[in-house]
Amino acid sequence: MSLHHHLLAGAYYPLKTFNALGRRVGILPSNQLRVLLYHDIAPADQANFAAQLRWLKQSWNFISTRRFEAMISGEEPVKGRNLMLTFDDGFLSNLAVARDVLNPMGIEAVFFVVSELVGTQNRREAREFIARNVCPGTHAEKLPAHWSNMGWSDLEVLLEQGHCIASHTSTHARLSAVASEDALQREIVYGAQQLELRLGTKVDHFSYTFGDLGSFSKPAFEIARKRFKFIYSGLRGDNAHGVSPFGIRRDSVAGQDAHSNYSVFSNQLVGALLEGAADARYRKSLATLDKWARSE
Repeated sequence: MSLHHHLLAGAYYPLKTFNALGRRVGILPSNQLRVLLYHDIAPADQANFAAQLRWLKQSWNFISTRRFEAMISGEEPVKGRNLMLTFDDGFLSNLAVARDVLNPMGIEAVFFVVSELVGTQNRREAREFIARNVCPGTHAEKLPAHWSNMGWSDLEVLLEQGHCIASHTSTHARLSAVASEDALQREIVYGAQQLELRLGTKVDHFSYTFGDLGSFSKPAFEIARKRFKFIYSGLRGDNAHGVSPFGIRRDSVAGQDAHSNYSVFSNQLVGALLEGAADARYRKSLATLDKWARSE
């Protein structure tokens, strides 16, 4: 962990105590709606990941996609401290995590997948795709040995298990770097169409790639808003109080090390992030995203 993350993790227990007191006396809202974002869970990290979810369950309610939809849309009041779990990119490890961890714990997740990566059947080509598009600047041979992609049959299994499949563009392009409207349509609209045609399910949820606002754009947002009911960022924050379904905040719960391997954050760091320790850093970006969401 970086020094910044160590400081945040160290602040968890004091911040948790302060926030609990604030909720008790009514100066802080008691109802919360946050979204966790994971990527790959390495086989060696699966036990720690399961332990982290059990730890989170002590303080948070994991909710289904349908309940999240109802809460973020204002159809159901947000009561208590609620979490929804999401995974980006479509790593093959997600399938094992769903089978071995999520399903036994009764946790439903949203899996945001890259349609062209799902359609890549050759493992070597899939790893080259990941190195080129998901982790640009990385060589395929330097990726973790277990990295590969889920295929169409894997997504069908997740759907059968009650999880949600959502869109994460066609090729994992950085949308702010896509110049033409036709190219944006292919990334945003065509990717979702491919998922719907192959899986026979409605795709209403979309997350743009790389997560920061600089990787998104107003033209891309407008296309996504016309196509989807829910748009997810990688900007941290609570979704409980007047947040638009087109400007959903998410807390990333993993970082990338020098070997392009995602590592799950410690419990204390995750706890601090969910207590809002880093929310202020994203206020300016969220103000812009919210302005887009409010515009006609």
